[in-house]
Amino acid sequence: MSTPGADPISLDMFRSLVEESLTGVYLIQGERLVYCNPRLSEIFGYSRDELLQLDSVLDLIDPTDRDLVGDKLRQRQAGEIDSVEYIVKGLRKDGRQIHVESRSVRTIHEGKPAVMGSMVDVTERKALEEALRSLSLTDELTGLYNRRGFSTLAERHLSLARRKGMDLLLVLADIDGLKVINDTFGHHAGDQVVIDAANVLKGTYRRVDIIARIGGDEFTAFPVEAGPDSAEILMNRLQENVAKHNERYTRPFKLSMSVGIGRINPADCPNVQRLLAEADRELYMRKRSRKTAGAPPQV
Repeated sequence: MSTPGADPISLDMFRSLVEESLTGVYLIQGERLVYCNPRLSEIFGYSRDELLQLDSVLDLIDPTDRDLVGDKLRQRQAGEIDSVEYIVKGLRKDGRQIHVESRSVRTIHEGKPAVMGSMVDVTERKALEEALRSLSLTDELTGLYNRRGFSTLAERHLSLARRKGMDLLLVLADIDGLKVINDTFGHHAGDQVVIDAANVLKGTYRRVDIIARIGGDEFTAFPVEAGPDSAEILMNRLQENVAKHNERYTRPFKLSMSVGIGRINPADCPNVQRLLAEADRELYMRKRSRKTAGAPPQV
């Protein structure tokens, strides 16, 4: 409906709006582009002529999403669906992968089915979303998972262990004397010993294992596919790596960690907190026995 007193939009004005749009605009027939505006060329790093000469618009799509885009393109032109909206991975002329948000509808061009749509480069937005997601699950100081990240992944591992009937083993470790190090040498030294502990844990466990900093001086490791019989092996490996670390660095403080290991059958474990409680109980008992014996607390 036109506004009273307003001039209708002319074809030339409409064409100008599309050509100068900050959104990529395209028209596809079969698999070939029959029209694209300058912004679409900028998104993919081609000239307009280069885009229009492509044998298939799917050449602009990352191989991992090519089947999806091809199916949706065929379905729209066949009249099976009228419109589609999704985010897919594209490929620029220089080979760089980008993320594009596409909205398109079925139309008719010169008497034949076609697809008309718009496209926006959302690569920076996706990168920001990934960064925010990463920040919400990881510890800024050490790069390990934080408590939220650990809980998220550990619950998935627990569910998998229940299905496979695997016994579970969880390591809980805390840094001995972190407060003394902070008070004596400053918080920079305290941060350094926290980073040292994280690096030792990363060197002790595999990349697939779930390693997290769940408190100021407290860490946990949830080995994937490690049963109760692995406890002694893991304890010895951690002890050796702490010793090697202290030999390698001449700092005014030494890294020392107390460790507890929780072992439980997944059928008897309603959640990860139960497993953490088992490990915490053993950690407490080990610390108490050392204090009774007068031995220095360490792994």
